[in-house]
Amino acid sequence: MRGLKRIVPALLCGCYLVYPGQAVAQAPAPIQLKWNALASCPSSESVLARVRQIAGSTRPTATPLRANATITRPSEGLFRLRLQIEAGDLAAVRTIEGKSCKDLAGAAAVALALLLSSEEPLSERDLAGASTGDLAAGSEEAGDKSTTPKERTTAPPAATTVKPATSSVPDAPNAPSDEPGPARRWHVLLVAPMGALSVGPLRRTSRALAVAAGVSFDNWHFLADGKLWEPQRETVSNLGDAYSVDLNRFSLGARGCRVFGTRFELAPCALMSVHHLSVRGSGPNLASRPDAATWAAVGVGIQARLLIVPWLGLLAGVDAELEFARPEVSFSLPVTGSSQLGANSVERLAPAAATISVGSQWIF
Repeated sequence: MRGLKRIVPALLCGCYLVYPGQAVAQAPAPIQLKWNALASCPSSESVLARVRQIAGSTRPTATPLRANATITRPSEGLFRLRLQIEAGDLAAVRTIEGKSCKDLAGAAAVALALLLSSEEPLSERDLAGASTGDLAAGSEEAGDKSTTPKERTTAPPAATTVKPATSSVPDAPNAPSDEPGPARRWHVLLVAPMGALSVGPLRRTSRALAVAAGVSFDNWHFLADGKLWEPQRETVSNLGDAYSVDLNRFSLGARGCRVFGTRFELAPCALMSVHHLSVRGSGPNLASRPDAATWAAVGVGIQARLLIVPWLGLLAGVDAELEFARPEVSFSLPVTGSSQLGANSVERLAPAAATISVGSQWIF
């Protein structure tokens, strides 16, 4: 009996020394996986089984892994995987797109298996990983035989972002992906309210209320605007009588600007405009009838925009214009001691004008 007690411990030690590799191979992979996917996607159990199948009996990394995977379907025929991986104090986020949910599950399994099989200490670059094409290729080599070639279509290259780990992976089952899509390249712009102050082409300084609308595309802005100028009145005297002329003007303009900067932007612009001036005289024994003139102008300007929030900014600009015409405003009044009518000039418009404008720009 005593001999048997001595033999049993020796046999147990021998078995442990003979089969250490099998014991390690059957141990569960040191990974915590949170799997948030569509109902038609593979389950977390199948993904972990795929990880163990790909990793095989290689010695796993000493650093436990935590992973949070979310698969969404942003459009028809397109699936997107957001894979957040943490190892100790390191973290990285991979975004992978593919044509099927099964492809993305395989890519996630390959990525996790490669990290688990690493014999060197993991780095941020390891967590960021290789391209999705490489992952998909590895998935095909280690995948199950039932996957058809069409289903194994590789996804486009992965977009990865590395960031320091600040907390553990949150548990949000079946939550939609918060990964933003590509930034939209165009926006609708509306400038309202807007005020303007002009020196020229009228003799006195003019003020206006204005509104502008247009679009932006990348670093280009294209805007059309309308300005309603404050009416002005000029008076003249003739033979002891006072006569007045009312000047009413509005203008339409268009501009294209090249934008430099991000939060604070500067944009040189090329512009053109069309001005319409209507006049009406009044006074004793005067048969008043309206008259009008329309002319064009071209110029250059510069605009500055400060973004308060992504959808609202403060806009200020300075423009200089060259007028294509110089209308003259005059009265036809009796000449002293004669029955003839003489022209009495009231105002001749200047050949150029400078305008300052400020307003709020709404971005849609």
